[in-house]
Amino acid sequence: MANSLLILFLAFFVLMMTVSVRTKTTCFFNQRCRCKTSNKTYVEVDCSQAKLRDIPYLPRNVSSVDLSNNYIHNIPERHFRNNDILTEINLSVNRLHSLNKEMFYGLNSVLKLKMNNNNITKTTKDAFLYLRTLSYLNVKKNSISWRDNNVTFPQSLLTLKIDYNASQEKLPEMPRLETLDVSGSSGHCYVHSVKPDTFRSVPTIHKLDMSACKVNYVYKGSFSFMRNLSMLDISFNTCLRFDGLENVTIDLPFTSIKILKFNKIHKTFQMNTKVLKQHFMHLRYTNLEEMHGDSNRIQLLEDGAVQQLPSSIRKLFMSDNEFSYGQYFFDFITMQIEFVNVSLLFSSRRNNEREEICERPDESCCNQECKPIHTPAENIFRSNSPWKILPIPRKLKKALYKECYLRYEIPQFTVSENILEYVDLSYNIFYSWIGPLLTFAHVQFLDLSNNICSNVSKEFFKSVPNVITLLVQNNLLGFVFPDDNEGEIMQHMPALQIVNLAENRIPSLPYIFFKSQANLIDIKLGGNMMDNITFQINHMKRLSNLDLSNNRISSLDENARGYLEEVYKVKNKLSIDISGNPLKCSCDTIEFIKWMSTTKIKIHNKHKTSCLTSHGDPESLRKPKRVFEKLQMECSSYSSLIVGTVASLVVFLFVLIWGIGYRNRWRLRYMYYMVKNKYQVQNKGNSDNDGQYEYDAFISYDNNDRFFVHDKLLHCLEREAGLKLCIHKRDFIPGNDIAGNITSAIHNSRKVVIVMSHNYLDSYWCMFEYNMAKVESIYSRNKENILFLVFLEQMSPKDLPMIVLELVQSHSYIEYPNDEFGDTVFWNKLREILS
Repeated sequence: MANSLLILFLAFFVLMMTVSVRTKTTCFFNQRCRCKTSNKTYVEVDCSQAKLRDIPYLPRNVSSVDLSNNYIHNIPERHFRNNDILTEINLSVNRLHSLNKEMFYGLNSVLKLKMNNNNITKTTKDAFLYLRTLSYLNVKKNSISWRDNNVTFPQSLLTLKIDYNASQEKLPEMPRLETLDVSGSSGHCYVHSVKPDTFRSVPTIHKLDMSACKVNYVYKGSFSFMRNLSMLDISFNTCLRFDGLENVTIDLPFTSIKILKFNKIHKTFQMNTKVLKQHFMHLRYTNLEEMHGDSNRIQLLEDGAVQQLPSSIRKLFMSDNEFSYGQYFFDFITMQIEFVNVSLLFSSRRNNEREEICERPDESCCNQECKPIHTPAENIFRSNSPWKILPIPRKLKKALYKECYLRYEIPQFTVSENILEYVDLSYNIFYSWIGPLLTFAHVQFLDLSNNICSNVSKEFFKSVPNVITLLVQNNLLGFVFPDDNEGEIMQHMPALQIVNLAENRIPSLPYIFFKSQANLIDIKLGGNMMDNITFQINHMKRLSNLDLSNNRISSLDENARGYLEEVYKVKNKLSIDISGNPLKCSCDTIEFIKWMSTTKIKIHNKHKTSCLTSHGDPESLRKPKRVFEKLQMECSSYSSLIVGTVASLVVFLFVLIWGIGYRNRWRLRYMYYMVKNKYQVQNKGNSDNDGQYEYDAFISYDNNDRFFVHDKLLHCLEREAGLKLCIHKRDFIPGNDIAGNITSAIHNSRKVVIVMSHNYLDSYWCMFEYNMAKVESIYSRNKENILFLVFLEQMSPKDLPMIVLELVQSHSYIEYPNDEFGDTVFWNKLREILS
């Protein structure tokens, strides 16, 4: 029985040993820890953030253990006696308070040990005695003086991260140490003055990080003995400034310096910086490859300062500064720089910063006890030189100029010869892209996103014929792209493979918008206002991904689905994302839902894709086949739908015909009466020829106004002016119907005079005469105005119907004055009009 249990236990242990490296399971020795195999032999254990108070016993096959972010306050002596293959231990962010050598007994293979962010206050001299192979040690953010306790660090140690207060202690002797991190950014550091003996105990150092150490001054000779020094970081020492940087660079020719970091060595609220030649003059004798000078309020460089940089330099980090255009820009053309970052211009002010108090010792004092002096800020003036050419270093391959928030259009520029491949101009306000910027023939990556651009010329992208990735998301290109019916904006980029046009308020794209982009692989159009695929894609034989999420698509029509299927047939690898759209599940879109359930095209984010039914309820499209079957049942019987549709169509046609007839009722009545009177129009020659009309004017008036017409109007116009007038009381043919007489009289009269009054508006036959006269003028007189209004009494606009008010506002009219002097003018004017 005992043998059976032993075999079972061994089998379980072997099973734990053979867990796949991709699988992370609960550890059998502690339920709060996760285990995974490494190379199917050694186990990696993760017990971080498990609320542990004690270190669990680890099986012998464990190679690494993460115990960070717990409540462990002690390491039991000889706890790791069986863990001779353990190589990495992370005990950071716990509550350890003391160390002794027995705690690490048995750890013969440990290479990496992290104990930062504890509360270690006590230690023995030989605490690390058993860690003979240790190469990496992090003991930052503890409360112990390693020097006072005379702690001996392992001779094998190559990397040490430790707190350092140069005024209270010295670094232990570590002749083989290669990397030393005393940065105040990740721990506690105070090195007021860097002296030649400050780092004398680590002469073979390769990498030194002393950033944020409150350095005020650096003495000459402080680094000259470090022959192997390849990386030096003195960033975030805001009292050092550039005149202090000079004493750093003076020692660097004696080192192997490759990377120099002096980010933010100038205070935020001091005046802008001008870099002088003397600040860089010693660097010309180095083999420096990478230089970091971010956040220093640099505005100008002295003429010749750039030329002090060594020809070996390849990467330049100068973001978060305040550069003004100057002659020094042209000095960069001949440099061998391959990468430059000048992003975040004019954003170096951070109001929540606490400024350091700067005190500089006098270097001439031999006893170092002289009273410190305060150095004033330097005043820098801005250069206002106009842009004439865009200088670019000849070897530059990657340039970052983002988040500067500069508000400019991009006009045509003359650009120096370059081999630039990667350009990031995102998060600016380049609101109009005119160009072209000739030449950027080598650019393969171009980011112009987040620029609030609403205008792109058809020549702009002519500058980048070989671009492969184009990012222009989050602009306002929906104001210009839909009008590019010939595909001229994108035609200059035939090599394009990835394009991001998301968040541009694009309602639609013309069919041949991408006519030249046969090599496109990835198209992102999410977050726009599109309701279908209106652009050609079936020529894109390499297309793999099309993102149409968060648009206004209710369904993809037959053409769009056909385009997608054509592309899929060529490559058999196409995915589309239509999540976040107001898709519809109805009888009208059943073919679209059927396509979703049968297509082999991969539909991304199905779990986020849903549609609205005809009842307004959301329906998940995670399983479109189920939705299709449900719709098929709802839409199977169309008889009632067909009857309703036909009935609706008949009603619609009836209303439409009635509406057309009502709108043209006067014209139809006019034509009817003209045919009835058997009048044949014989318009030969000029329509203004008076010989073809029987009457000079037809007088349209209400019977209540007959005294004015018979007593005054006929007397003044017929007897005195000799005009021939037609009035219904006298000239209508007896026996004919009234409507026929009216249309015939109007047609045979050269003009029609309307005697307008309230009585006129109330008379049906008067308004009939008015409308017949309007139809006559429009359809028989080539839109000649033959109507003249004579207002017999004062009438306000609100008293007039719209058809009369239109004539009053667009043509002249006459008011009858009814006084002796006015009468004379009135009748003379009326005779003149009708003559």
